[in-house]
Amino acid sequence: MMSEQAEYSSRPDTDIFPSYYHNQHPFLMLIVILIVISVAADFIPGGVYERVMIGGRTYVEPATFHYVEKTTIGVDDFFLSFFEGFKSASGLMAMVLFVGGAFGVMRRIGLMDAAVVAFVAGLRRVHFIPLTLLIMGAFGTLVSLTGMYELSIVLVPLIIPVYLKLGYDVIVGTAVVLVAACCGLSVGMTNPFFTAIAQHIAQLPLYSGILYRLCSFMVLLSLGLLFIYRYAKKVKANPQRSLMAGFPVTYGQVEMDRYPMTAARRRAGVVFLLCFGFLLYGSIFLQFSFAQMSATFIAMGLLVGLAFGARPNQICHMFAEGMNDLLIAALAIFFARAILYIMQQSQVIDTVIHALSGLINGFPGMVSAVLIYCVQTSINFLVPSGSGQAAMTMPVIIPLSDMVDVNRQVAILASQLGDGMSNFIFPTNGALIAILSVAGIPYRLWFRFFVPLFAMLALAAVGLVCGAVYIGYGPF
Repeated sequence: MMSEQAEYSSRPDTDIFPSYYHNQHPFLMLIVILIVISVAADFIPGGVYERVMIGGRTYVEPATFHYVEKTTIGVDDFFLSFFEGFKSASGLMAMVLFVGGAFGVMRRIGLMDAAVVAFVAGLRRVHFIPLTLLIMGAFGTLVSLTGMYELSIVLVPLIIPVYLKLGYDVIVGTAVVLVAACCGLSVGMTNPFFTAIAQHIAQLPLYSGILYRLCSFMVLLSLGLLFIYRYAKKVKANPQRSLMAGFPVTYGQVEMDRYPMTAARRRAGVVFLLCFGFLLYGSIFLQFSFAQMSATFIAMGLLVGLAFGARPNQICHMFAEGMNDLLIAALAIFFARAILYIMQQSQVIDTVIHALSGLINGFPGMVSAVLIYCVQTSINFLVPSGSGQAAMTMPVIIPLSDMVDVNRQVAILASQLGDGMSNFIFPTNGALIAILSVAGIPYRLWFRFFVPLFAMLALAAVGLVCGAVYIGYGPF
């Protein structure tokens, strides 16, 4: 008896933790980044631009940058940033939770599985490329027109099971959605959050130059499709070559005979399509806010459950379980906003923008245009919001482009390419972290997958910017 007690007492305390505690938690990398930014912020001088309100929007006065007394970041600011980030991200976090609730209802009544079975049965013999091109082309165009790449949160849970059933992995299904969104957002044919604001500041005709943007979209989408196809072939031939090999997958394989499309599921499916159609209409034509989108998802979960024949109490259970599925995804978002809070408190964002914009001046037109792309990519780490970037940087970039003889249309294209692509690699983008959490992909694995494609797309972007300079992309 004494020997058993001695053996038990000699075990390390860490033995009480379950085995999955050895897997890296999504919060860890974000906390490390937050610590690094908090320390680095104390070594960068504080500076600000003066801002003016025009037509309800805040614009930067390019010639007003000046240094200010440094605000240091202390330990108290570091811990306070968690709450401030939570408060700032509350709208997006709420929407993610309500998305989880709605899809929790649909998954637990078997609607999603039955839809995947029906979809796969009809596409069993369709080649990967035309199937993927159809999905990427449709969603990429939607994002390019609306700027609503956050809809990826809705699409990822629908697409992943399809590609799993076809013999691929979670990364393939996620990449089909995110790479399409990346290409669409990068060119922004009629993106109201960047293109419209930037062209208004530059005094260009609204949505002018759309044909070159369409051609750019086709180039980027082709590169993305071929990259995903190459990875998908490798995974299908040998699943052990998947980047997710050895990692838990939250999406299981769908059994073909287990989920028939019953009359109840058909009713629920019709209601879902009506709600989803209303969501798209509201996002495109009514400029739905996160609050309105959240309300739509709440209604979707309730109405789909009732159409299926579930009782209100059952719907509440399914909705709550669905919200719990995405709890980590929702909570991860506030870390990105916490990082931005630290940079805002230390007043280093304008300093970095001023330094980066100074790099552009003094170079020939084509080189300056490429540098605008590089500068905007860097700024996106600090200001992930497209509309925020356009309002903040365009008043600085446009005068600089005039000075170095670069057309304003080219400067906007270069800026948008830099903003759009980097949204899908920088961890300060809360929406990206949320989407990856929904997919169950650790950020470091997505980074490892996306970096080679990011490099390819960046080279293509440089070529597109140079081409725009060469043809005199305008009107001015």
